[in-house]
Amino acid sequence: MIRVIGITALLALLVAAWLVLRNEQGSTVAPSPGAAALANPGYSARGAVLVETGPDGKPMYTLRAARIQEVPATQVSLLDDVQMEFRDATGHIWNGRADHGRVVDDATQVDLSGNVQLWGELGSSTAQATITSERMHVDTHTEVVSTRDPVVLTWSGQRLTGRGMVVRLRSEQLRIDSDVHGRYVP
Repeated sequence: MIRVIGITALLALLVAAWLVLRNEQGSTVAPSPGAAALANPGYSARGAVLVETGPDGKPMYTLRAARIQEVPATQVSLLDDVQMEFRDATGHIWNGRADHGRVVDDATQVDLSGNVQLWGELGSSTAQATITSERMHVDTHTEVVSTRDPVVLTWSGQRLTGRGMVVRLRSEQLRIDSDVHGRYVP
């Protein structure tokens, strides 16, 4: 009987020693590159503000987000609750908002999604234009705003709807691609 208890105690001691050694060896092993990438999620911030200035030192555009997170190993940042402000070549200020945003290529390409609204003065008119869609793409360097989704344009008290739109702010051109409905009364 004492012999059985002794053998059982010895086996328990060996198992405990094996577990301790195994845990110590596991903790000194370097993580794999994939695990390191998961451990490094990139930057993340709340209440973030991104500003790009032009040659004159004035802000070309400002992005505000309740939350911003970088996707590691890419040039993509994801934003939540986005507000955007940018100045076109004519000096008009455009404002926008969206539920989500995706910033690519050092913020030259901004994809907005979810309840997107963009408003500002279009061309030489002093009347404010408001553009609403589910998604919009903003190229901050060429000053082109576009979407392939259904769009609503409200301008000078008039309302046009359609599918797909391209706004070239530098040349003061707006085009709704198809399925255009509305009536414009000057």
